[in-house]
Amino acid sequence: MRGGPPQRVESTAGQRTPAGFVGRERERGLMDDLLVAGADGGAALLLWGEPGIGKTALLDYAAQQAGRRATVLRARGIETETVLPFAVLGDLLMPHSSLFRDLPEAQRSALEGSLALSGQAPGNPYAACMGALNVLAALGDRHPVVVLVDDLHWVDPSSQRVLLFVARRLSCERVALALSSREDHGESGERRSIPAVQVGGLATAECAALLAEAGRRVAPAVLGELVRISGGNPLALREMASGLTPEQARGEQPLPAPPSLGRHLERAWAARMDDLPDTARRALAVLAASRSTAAGTLRKALEVAGLSLEALSPAEQAGLVRATLDGLDFHHPVLRPLVLTRAPLAHRFAAFHALAAVSTGALHAWYRAAASAGPDEEAAAALAEAALEARRRSAYGESALAWRRAAELTPEAAVRAERLHRAASDALLSGSPYGPPWCEEALRITPDAAMRADIQALLGRMYTWKGEPARAYGLLLDAADAVRATDPARACVLLAEATAPARLDGHVPAAIRVAEQSVALAAPRGRDRWLSQTMLGAALVMAGQVARGTAMLRAADRDGAGDPVRDQPVYAIAGQAWSRAEEFARGRRLLNTAVESARRHSAVGVLAFTLAVRGELETRIGQWASARGDLTESLRWAEELGQLTCVSYTLYGLARLEALRGDRVAVEEHVAHARRECGTHGIGCQEFHLTAVLGLAALTHGDHETAAGQLEQTLALAREQGVGNPEVVPFASDLAEAQLRAGHPDRADRVTAWLEERARETGLASAEAAAARCRGLLAPTPEEAEAHFARALDAHGRTTGPFDLARTQLCEAEVLRRHRRPAAARAPLTAALACFQRLGAEPWARRAASELAATGGTVTAGRPTAGDALSLLTPQEFQVSRAVARGLNNVEAAASLFVSRKTVEAHLTRIYRKLQVRSRTDLTRLLTAAGLLD
Repeated sequence: MRGGPPQRVESTAGQRTPAGFVGRERERGLMDDLLVAGADGGAALLLWGEPGIGKTALLDYAAQQAGRRATVLRARGIETETVLPFAVLGDLLMPHSSLFRDLPEAQRSALEGSLALSGQAPGNPYAACMGALNVLAALGDRHPVVVLVDDLHWVDPSSQRVLLFVARRLSCERVALALSSREDHGESGERRSIPAVQVGGLATAECAALLAEAGRRVAPAVLGELVRISGGNPLALREMASGLTPEQARGEQPLPAPPSLGRHLERAWAARMDDLPDTARRALAVLAASRSTAAGTLRKALEVAGLSLEALSPAEQAGLVRATLDGLDFHHPVLRPLVLTRAPLAHRFAAFHALAAVSTGALHAWYRAAASAGPDEEAAAALAEAALEARRRSAYGESALAWRRAAELTPEAAVRAERLHRAASDALLSGSPYGPPWCEEALRITPDAAMRADIQALLGRMYTWKGEPARAYGLLLDAADAVRATDPARACVLLAEATAPARLDGHVPAAIRVAEQSVALAAPRGRDRWLSQTMLGAALVMAGQVARGTAMLRAADRDGAGDPVRDQPVYAIAGQAWSRAEEFARGRRLLNTAVESARRHSAVGVLAFTLAVRGELETRIGQWASARGDLTESLRWAEELGQLTCVSYTLYGLARLEALRGDRVAVEEHVAHARRECGTHGIGCQEFHLTAVLGLAALTHGDHETAAGQLEQTLALAREQGVGNPEVVPFASDLAEAQLRAGHPDRADRVTAWLEERARETGLASAEAAAARCRGLLAPTPEEAEAHFARALDAHGRTTGPFDLARTQLCEAEVLRRHRRPAAARAPLTAALACFQRLGAEPWARRAASELAATGGTVTAGRPTAGDALSLLTPQEFQVSRAVARGLNNVEAAASLFVSRKTVEAHLTRIYRKLQVRSRTDLTRLLTAAGLLD
């Protein structure tokens, strides 16, 4: 049994220290705070520490403190149950399955399919995650809910995914979630966004009280030595004290000097095991091997092995096992692996054979596999069936483990390679890090060209998103070369895929080259043609060959089509390319289609990248509140899914937005975050992005020398990487202005000449406007300056970019005032100031206001606009407001944003208050006025 059924616990209000509980003031205070926060809205906490340190005792404390006013759901991970899909989630939710019927259909179907309550496949694992969140929220409508899960490191991967998903989204559901684990995953792990606390050892006085409570009296000097050796670990302390002779307890004989705490505990428990009769040791092996501690299952297995439950009585008397509500379990979880490790091979095999004889389905397959000493195709085939069943339930972590063990038992190399490939594929879907080594192992044993191509392609996709684009590019090219002659259609797709890591690695010419090869292999019409031409068009636009690139993008739409769910990353790349070609409306339509399709189908695999691209576009066209919402959500998904490539790109987007707004500290924090997490992975384009945004932040604050130094690096990287489109990262005008204001007009002139050449080559109005603005700043006479600024304003009229337009107006006014024409400067300054105020670009607004005051103009606060009001919203509140304004009800909005209905309701209350609106209709009007709804 994993921890008993969900329970309602008797109230202990005001009881700060339950009977039998020693110390832990800090940790108990944190648990009290968690319960209060959970009852008020929602909260989660991860306790971590070594075995025996007291994590379970703290969960017991929380259960006791929760009292009658809370519904307590409790479960525990068991090492031997990690291969059973959704086992722990079932323990928590099955007693409340009557609530499933109130879920949205997609969530109900997914959750019931995951828990094997229906014959339907769940479809998408995130729909099941949402279903679990909403079940807990529904429970929270009745009473506060306290969910306690012990030994998270042994919880099955599918349940782990759901629990971590829920933990990251608790805010308004009246749910407190406490997890315990041996591991600390820190800032780099998937649990990064969950508050965590390490449970350390007890103080000396607390250790003394613990021993006194257990009836163990030791001399002060002995106590000090026990505390030193045990590190204050309560379990170790008790076990060590119980093994002392009376003379050692009094300090009259020296204590044993174990080499380590773990070895000491192992030796103490091993001694008790060795004293047991043979039947008890054999029965212990069955208990340790069993994935169930229920008495009925255990009794049957013991009978097959020629034993009975009574055989475990000596182990119970020795303190190794204890009675539970429905069976027997080990006194401490670490005893289970210790028993299996110490059991003779014959005892282990006999135990697994007995358990296999009384089990069915996946359990039978795993027990049979455990009883196999070498290659066994029948056992492997049974595990393969278990893997397929787990995959059908979207339990990809468990299916990956089943495929991996099946491969180990497979005698034929070709079949073993295929099963390793499937294991790696499911590992990728589950977020497991084991996919690459399994692929490498498969490559070593299969000579088949087609199979090798499939494996290399999978590896390439893994490394593309995990932040190793150079390696991904090489693998995808090798895969394409292997099948080019025999399967040109497959080679076409592989080459098209290779363009993405080539671009990420900073090799735009290589991306064009492989995309051209892909187009050459594509059929005249169909999806492959659409894919290859889209990737070529995007690479050409990035290189600055805008006319050729947009022609290729149009040809792609003429010759084929993709699916916005399956091909979400291609839609995002196409939307990005159209935006960089200044076809903003077309790009945004593609991105909106991809985002909404991903939300509707819970296809979150590439949602982070799509949101980041849309956020970059929104920044460009002046919809900064919308950009902040998309980029913040993108970063959450990218970190949650371990997509380091997207983490880097999204942090650049957030940093650029903050640089424009004038928050230099936030810019530097985002850049440091990107370099810390992604800098060692070889994402070639990262420094191109980051130096540009650091330069912009420095320029915004008048630190011109620093800005010039950073931006000169950006220019060098643009040339080195073949980025000929100045809109990919709009840095050149920043560099020219920084060099000019730092007193280097010759350098500014050279940069401006480069920007002018790029404007002519690309035909981009934004580049033309930026180059003309720079020429206006460099002009020696007011007449020449006026002519250049006139050309800049004309170019601005052919594109969309309110910030850049206001910047040109500011620069024009500064030049006019310098040439003693203050009256002429007032109109552009007034327009620029209004735009900067509306956008929230505070340093730029201050600069414009100062210039306006110097001309004798009147500086007034900007009129409130819809954009001003929306800037009051948090990123998630903005996303909720946009979903509701699109016509979604609360349930639909919650499903779309992967939060609970309660969270949407709470956000809407705050949104109405902040925006001073009373209805969804008013909210829709406000967002429409701000240009945020298509």
